[in-house]
Amino acid sequence: MRWLFDKDIAVLDVGSHTLSAIVGTKKAQTVFGIKALAEKQHQGYENAQWYDLADTVSQVKAVLTEAMKSASSRTKRLFIGVPAEFAAVITRDVEVSYDKKRLIADDDLDYILSKGNSFEVGGQYVTVNMSAIEFRIDDKSVVYKDIRGLEAKKINALISYVLAEKSYIDIFDKVAEELGFTDVRYISTEWAQCMTLLEDEQRDEVYAMVDIGYLSSSVCIAKGDGILDMKSFSMGGAHISADITEYLGVSFEMAEEARKLVDLNLDYESDAVLVSGKDEEVNAANASQLAKERLEMFAEIISGILYNYGADIPPYAAIYLTGDGIGAMRGAKKYLGELLGRNIELITSKLPGFVKPDDSSKASLLVMADTLSKVTVASIFKRIFSGGKKQ
Repeated sequence: MRWLFDKDIAVLDVGSHTLSAIVGTKKAQTVFGIKALAEKQHQGYENAQWYDLADTVSQVKAVLTEAMKSASSRTKRLFIGVPAEFAAVITRDVEVSYDKKRLIADDDLDYILSKGNSFEVGGQYVTVNMSAIEFRIDDKSVVYKDIRGLEAKKINALISYVLAEKSYIDIFDKVAEELGFTDVRYISTEWAQCMTLLEDEQRDEVYAMVDIGYLSSSVCIAKGDGILDMKSFSMGGAHISADITEYLGVSFEMAEEARKLVDLNLDYESDAVLVSGKDEEVNAANASQLAKERLEMFAEIISGILYNYGADIPPYAAIYLTGDGIGAMRGAKKYLGELLGRNIELITSKLPGFVKPDDSSKASLLVMADTLSKVTVASIFKRIFSGGKKQ
């Protein structure tokens, strides 16, 4: 039982191209000591299907073993991220009534969240995260983020539940067991990013978090401490590289380099070369045009997701961009914003050493894993909420 008192936090981030294992220790309120970070590439996934499951499993074992050995850690608790392609979001209105007014405590919040967690989905999904978007008490119009410490006879809450595919859980449960982990917990990667990359006040109103990854991307419409809707699509930064390879006839490796170097803010001369090798080169203007054309496809998909959600996404709603697909591409954020007709803000982790868009998912999972290390749902609220704040 000694492992229960181990302060190490072990996290696995399952990206569409890169697997990241982190072992860290919380040193202060916002300070983590990173004992080990190991990363390995795998074949990835598309439309919630693995390109090569055996390869992914092998690389997961390798990256976790490397990180745990490097950190000399004995922790038996492992937090595993669940990408949007293997998850779904359901929101429910939950109501609780009492015989008389009572002071709302942590146990009441625990019960409210759990009450709506009854899904008949034929065993295909498992609830991995649940959080409150907003509360109302005694049929009043005032909306709260937290009602602890208030008196109420009746509570109405809008609760967000993130469900993970059971097949995904089964795969990683088996791997974790083989590696000796006895307490395995799952976190929605997108939910973790929403909760940790943004400040409380940024989440007071409805916003969208767009994560464009390497092979897969997602759009979350969220508010408060929950996700209202989440959609994924199998397109990412690698598709820009693939376009350069296909249309300019260069190797994929050179196309990848070109994707990282192209600047969409520039008007390149017709003969400008972005990157060259012994027998091949990438014309800068052509690469820029191909990148813009692919971004137009991204914009069409994202716009459709926002439109389908409805009028709750006003034109002034904040749009945040992160991920390793185009986050570091100069001019991509601006061009995507122009296509959508919205202002887009690039958002990254504030965790020292993890401040690039590429780092957002793994850094967010590490921070949220620390929060979720608490035993009960109610204790999670103590860490997440600021207390009794009106929206």
